[in-house]
Formats: sequence, C-alpha cells, structure tokens
Amino acid sequence: MRRFAFLMAGGKGERLWPLSTPERPKHLIPLFNGKSLMDLALERIPSGVERIILTNRLLSDKMKGKGVRVVVEPEPKNTAPALIYATALVQREVGEPVLIAALPSDHYIEPVEAFRKHLQRAYILAEKHRRIITFGIKPTHPHTGYGYIERGEEVEEGVYTVKKFHEKPDRQTAQMYLKDGRFYWNSGMFVWRSDVLLKEAERLSPDIFTPLFSGGRMRTAEEFFRDVPSISIDFAVMEKTDRLLVMEAGFRWSDVGSYSSLREILPKDPYGNAYTETVPFAVGSRDNLVISSDKRVFLVGVEGIAVVVEGDNILVVDLREDQRVREVVRRFGPQV
Repeated sequence: MRRFAFLMAGGKGERLWPLSTPERPKHLIPLFNGKSLMDLALERIPSGVERIILTNRLLSDKMKGKGVRVVVEPEPKNTAPALIYATALVQREVGEPVLIAALPSDHYIEPVEAFRKHLQRAYILAEKHRRIITFGIKPTHPHTGYGYIERGEEVEEGVYTVKKFHEKPDRQTAQMYLKDGRFYWNSGMFVWRSDVLLKEAERLSPDIFTPLFSGGRMRTAEEFFRDVPSISIDFAVMEKTDRLLVMEAGFRWSDVGSYSSLREILPKDPYGNAYTETVPFAVGSRDNLVISSDKRVFLVGVEGIAVVVEGDNILVVDLREDQRVREVVRRFGPQV
C-alpha cells in the first residue's frame, strides 16, 4: 500500500512576530544552520514515502521551490478541509486506499531516526487496526500552552485507546496531568488509511464530506473550499471518533510555538543565552534569547528575556509572557 506524508504549511506567524509573518511564517525561517523547519520536516520523511505540501495561495510559490508536489487551498479554512480534500484527491488518483501521515511542517523533532521508526510503525498500525494513529508526547513539565490526550487501555506495547482530549489547562491542572502519567501532549500528528479517514469524515463531519462530490465527480478545490466551514481536524474528527489510537512517542518534540520553546532548541552559551548565528554579548546575564542577523545586541544584568531584531522591528519580551506576543500583532495591526 502506497504511503504518503502531507506536510501542513499554513499559519499566520503571530506568536513569533516579528521573526515570523504571514508572508514568511515560522516554518520558512532559516534558523537551523541555514535550514528552516520545513526543510527539516521534508528531510525526516523516510525514503519510499511520497511527500506532498498542503499550503495556501500566499505561500504557494515559496513551497513550489521545495521540489515536491504542492496542493494549494484556495482560501484558508483550517486543517480539516485541507486534509480531507487532499486525502480524497490522492485516493481518487491512486484508485485505491493509501496510507497518509498528516504532519505539521513547523515542529522540531529529534532524533530523526527515532521519528522515522515511529512513523513506519504508525503506518503499519493504521493498516492493521483500521484505526487513526496519533503520537502522544510524554510531558516533561506542566505546559499550559499545549492540549493534552488522556490515554485508555493498552492495545499493543506503547499504543493505547484514546479516552479523551483535553484543552490547554491552567498550571494546576497541567501539574496534575504530569503527575498522573496517563496524559500526553497532543502533537497534532496523525496517520490514517485514506478510506478510514473519509468514512469518519462522512459520519462525523458531513458538512465537510458532502461538498467533496457532486454528480458523481469530485469537485474542484475552488468549489469545495467555498462551501465548507473553517474547522480543525481535531474538532471535526479526532475528538469525536472512536477509531483513534495514541502511540507514546520516543522522540523529542516541540511545536516551536513561542520564543521560550525556540530558546530550548537553539544553541546556548555557557550561561544559557540562546542564539541563532553568533554568541551574544552578555554581562551578568543568563537564560536569554537573542535573534539578530545584522545588529549586535548587548545584554547587561538581565535574565529570561528575548530580544528579537528583524528589519525595522525590535521585540523585547519576558519569556514568561511570550504567549502574549500575538497581542502586539492584533492590537497594532498594520503598524507591524
């Protein structure tokens, strides 16, 4: 059975502004020795798996330079319409069910070989059990910026039924999840047989499935996206289905959704000051983040802040408040 990987590549880039913008979201920024998160995502797909990028019109030209097939959504409608449409499209082209991994392109994962082994096992499990497989990340600290998955009964070693999805918790609840041991961070990565996903979409989200076809033909992307709601694959299918299994991930993972998470994965000086290109100039300063390609930044007596210089914009933020960066974009709008 043919195997595909859909790399989801949209996003507005609000939480990593000014580094990230709608025209250059975080997965296109060359932060890792000249490579972007998208480059790393494409590289870690195992050989023999066919890669397809799902993106929007704003980014389509940039994605076409990656050397793989690109499927463009005519208008942004979140992840469910894009994934369901692309699944139906590929199954129709192949003429029979295929195995598909839906993978965000803006996550950081290592080691790569561990991820590849887990992905190959997930393909096998998806076919064997006729279930949708997701990776659950064992929490290392009480993170309040991630959704959680509560596991149920063990099906195979390290693979469980899903008891419930939980939205982003407060700190006290996150601490309880960490101590309990049955809760995982929701990675947003899924593997399915195309026919299984489409049957679940038909059953659970007919407002998305029904517009796929008209008069015995599959509708064009323009027709389909015009008539469907904007909704995530989690809300449309995953939180409703009884055909989901969670596999405990044996790799390190970050969704790189904030400057504090970016700081964790970048190189650091002996005092924990993270950077992208050159070691920062620091006096009595520790555990900071400095991103600047053309300006020298000097730190004196500060701890736990991020300094980001991008073009004419300079952001200084307490890393404990970095989830609020998006408020800058939403409050000041065109000025940023």
